[in-house]
Amino acid sequence: MENKDFFESIVNKVIQGDCLEVMKKIPNNSVDVTFADPPFNLKKKYNSYYDKHEFEEYLFWCKKWLYEMVRVTKPTGSILVHNIPKWLIYLGSYLNEIAIFRHWIAWDAMGSPLGKTLLPNHYGILYYVKSEDFKFYDIRMLHKRCRNCHYILQDYGGKKSQMHQFGPLVSDVWTDIHRIRHKKRRTNTLVNCLYIYWKDYCFLAVMREILCSTRLWELEQPLLQQKNWEENL
Repeated sequence: MENKDFFESIVNKVIQGDCLEVMKKIPNNSVDVTFADPPFNLKKKYNSYYDKHEFEEYLFWCKKWLYEMVRVTKPTGSILVHNIPKWLIYLGSYLNEIAIFRHWIAWDAMGSPLGKTLLPNHYGILYYVKSEDFKFYDIRMLHKRCRNCHYILQDYGGKKSQMHQFGPLVSDVWTDIHRIRHKKRRTNTLVNCLYIYWKDYCFLAVMREILCSTRLWELEQPLLQQKNWEENL
């Protein structure tokens, strides 16, 4: 009962806190979609966090919140984890033991040369479910068009008359969502950081992930806006 009351108290609110402590209070099988975008352990210094851990320490920490994500997700729900390929192969290996693999989504994002390697040019998003009874809905993206004449670029093998009016199905390779890279476009205030993150990544990528696994009318209240964040922080 205590966990249920806590869960109802945080619906449609942004909770600032330790994810492990918060998720432990959420009942089993109660969340439609869980999404994680953890630090990538790239030895970066943030204002309140130093992203540098030993290999095993970082993976041990990741496994703890992955377990909680799977536990709180409904049997019909979806589990999504965003990270770099280096770590996703290990996170996926653990998730294979406690959930069911659906997709590795490659998100096109230009990286920096790292020496004797291919140029890292994508992030990954792992997509897992808890049962074969999971919800999934086809979603589509806009047809690619010429910037000048707005004519549809792809010829569809000479069968444009048969193409879908709402565009092609979204695949597991995303090239149409771009992240903010430059600090001048960011801000240090928490509310604005959330707002920019929402506009840049959440609104496009996470909304796409939500639409794959649920319907907006199934949500209890409308999606959060900046005003709501300010009230709940």
